[in-house]
Amino acid sequence: MAAKRTVYHVAPSGERATAAGVKWQVEGREGRRLLHEPHRTQQDAIESARAHAREHLPAQVVVHARDGHVRTAYAYGDAPAASDAERGRKAGERGGIY
Repeated sequence: MAAKRTVYHVAPSGERATAAGVKWQVEGREGRRLLHEPHRTQQDAIESARAHAREHLPAQVVVHARDGHVRTAYAYGDAPAASDAERGRKAGERGGIY
């Protein structure tokens, strides 16, 4: 049986967090631990998510644009790449690997 992959999402923060200066967040689940990290820039959030992914193989980092659509995805270890049908979904939509 293949190991279950960890998925980290880099997404825009909610309105309250944005008002406090936090514009991006990294969300994921590492085993039983729920990860929720605030970041001021998208680049900082991406770097953090990629570092977490390298520590928890197999893993995937899904980067969302400001409007919630998936901008890009990075796979680490044996995590399969996203299909073309999955790339255009918004953050929070159900189904697929996101």
